This record gives sequence, C-alpha cells and structure tokens, in this order.
Amino acid sequence: MSIADAAGRILRVNRAFCELTGYSEEEVLGQTSRLLHSGRQTPAFYAAMWASLRETGHWQGEIWNRRKNGEVCPGLLSISAVKNSAGVVTHYVGVFADLTKIKASEQQLDFLAHYDPLTSLPNRLLLSAQLQHGIDIARRDDGGLALLVMDLDRFKDVNDSYGHSTGDACCNRWRSG
Repeated sequence: MSIADAAGRILRVNRAFCELTGYSEEEVLGQTSRLLHSGRQTPAFYAAMWASLRETGHWQGEIWNRRKNGEVCPGLLSISAVKNSAGVVTHYVGVFADLTKIKASEQQLDFLAHYDPLTSLPNRLLLSAQLQHGIDIARRDDGGLALLVMDLDRFKDVNDSYGHSTGDACCNRWRSG
C-alpha cells in the first residue's frame, strides 16, 4: 500500500510495498509513482487513469510495474482519492496486488490449451484458428493459401515395438527439422 499527496508524491508505504518493489521507504518518500513505471503502458494509459481518478475518485486495473532490480511485474492496482470536508482531494491511497503467479499460470494454461506438450507444436485447436485466420486474410486480399498435411502411417507400431520414449524422440526429431 502507498499513500501519496494530492500532487502524487509518496508520503508513506507499508512493508509489503517495500518487499514487492525492492525499494525501502526512505528511497520512495517524496517520489512519484513514475519511479515504478515499466514502459509497458503508454502516456495515454496514464492520462486516462488520472482522468478517471479526477472524475470518479477511483481507478482499478492491471498494470506492469518495475521493481528496483529492473524486473517487471504484473499487478492489480486500485487507487482511491481521499477528500477533505470541502471535497478537495488531499491524498491518494494505492493498493497493488502481485499477479506474477497468476499470469504465469495463465500462460501455462494457454500453452496447454494450444500446443502439444511433447513437441511444442500447435495442436488442432490452434491449427484450426490459425488456418481460419489465414483463410480470412486470403479472402480479404483475394489471394491464395496452401496447406501441407503430413500423416504418419502406422506410427502406433513404432510406439508398440520400440516404446513411447523412442516414439517421442522421433516426434521431436521431426519437429526440429
């Protein structure tokens, strides 16, 4: 968690902020959140974020921050404006939840859904999607499309005769060229 003044200068951070970013509280006091910018968001992204904060007093979304060691980490950021009795923003409170493990799991699930785990080649689902995309482009551009399909007759015999490890090695050899 971090607390910033109305100008966005950091006034206070908690221990979790320091552990996540690698910065000590002393290093970030007086700094703005630009210290954590990773370069993955555009200036337009930040302009929209601040516009939302001004209009609604709240913003929440996924963002990529840069740690002190240069590593970039994904997270869910929630910022709320704190107003005084006159309705003037005096502070901003930001809470950042690390999504590194969740993003890694999402990537792994996406890989398992679209690629063969043995050969890392696209599976039927991804092949179908890529083929449809190619067909759509060919139609749009009034072009052509070629598809080469290879089938291995009696490959089951290789697995049955020499074992799955030999069959797997053959698949990997064909994949590599």
